[in-house]
Amino acid sequence: MSRLRGLDDSWLPRLAEQAHRLHLSARRFVVSISGPASASGHAVRAQPALAGSIGAVAVAALLVAVFGTHDPYDSDSGPTTSPTPSIQQPVQTLGPQPGASVPTYLTTAAFDLRHFAEVSRGQKGYALVSLRRYLTPTDLTRLFAGVDVARVFIRVPSPKLPTSVYPVNVLGSTYNNLVAGMQSQSRFAGLNAKTYAQIVAGFRPHTDREKLEKKLYQKLALAARYESAALAKPLSCGCVFAVVVHADYLRLAGLTGVPDVRAVDPAPPSVTLDQLSVLPLRPDFTTVVPRPGVLGVG
Repeated sequence: MSRLRGLDDSWLPRLAEQAHRLHLSARRFVVSISGPASASGHAVRAQPALAGSIGAVAVAALLVAVFGTHDPYDSDSGPTTSPTPSIQQPVQTLGPQPGASVPTYLTTAAFDLRHFAEVSRGQKGYALVSLRRYLTPTDLTRLFAGVDVARVFIRVPSPKLPTSVYPVNVLGSTYNNLVAGMQSQSRFAGLNAKTYAQIVAGFRPHTDREKLEKKLYQKLALAARYESAALAKPLSCGCVFAVVVHADYLRLAGLTGVPDVRAVDPAPPSVTLDQLSVLPLRPDFTTVVPRPGVLGVG
C-alpha cells in the first residue's frame, strides 16, 4: 500500500498534466478528421470502437506510458513468452449490442440455449448468465455452487453517477478471486479518481463545450471515488450482475429456473474463453440497451 501511495504522490501531478495534453491532442485529432463541428463526444458516438470515454482512454494511455502494456492491477496477466505475441480476435459475442431491444435479446438467448442443446452433445460451453439484481460475492457463490464460473462482471450501482463495468477473472476460486479482484478494482478506481481530479484542477475551459467537458470530468471523478469506496468493502457490495460460466446443457438449463437468473446466453462448445467478446446486460436495462452518451457517459 505504501508503494501505491508513493506512486500516487510522485506521478499523479505529472500524469494529470500529460492527460490534459493528451485530451487536447485527441480533440484536435477528431476535429482534423471530422471537421470543426465534431468534438470528442461526437467522435465517441460515431466511432463505437473507441473507448467508452475520452477520460478512460486518457487514464489507460497514461498507465501504458508509465507501466507498459502490463496492467499493474491485472492479476490475470502473466509474463509474455514471445516477443511478438499474436492477438486472438473474438469469434463470438455474447450479450446485447448497444441500441438492441432487451426483450428481443432475451428471446434470442433462450432460442440459442435450445440450439446449444442440439449441437453440444453433452459437451461444455461458455455462457453469459445475466442476473435480475446486483449480488454480493457471498450471494454469488451460494447461487452458483457447483458451477464452473470463469468471469464475473461487477458494477457499483448508482442512479446518478456514470459508474463503470469491470470484468474479474475468477478461475479456480470464485469467492476468493472475486473478493481480491474487487479490492484491486477499488485501487484502480481510486487512482482514476485522483487523476480525474488533477485533470479538472488544471482544466481552463473557454468554450461552452469545454465547460461541459470539465463538468463531465468532475462527474467521472465523483463516480470513481464512489466506486473505490464501495469496492474496498467487497463483502457488503452488491455489485455482481453477470457471470460467464462453463457448463453443459443440463447445468445451463437448470440455471434458467433460478429466480435471480434473467437469461442464459451460450456460445458454441468449440469457442474458447479467449475467443469471447462479452457485453453483459445490466439489471436496470429493461427496454433498450442505451448507447454511450457524451464522452461515453450513459
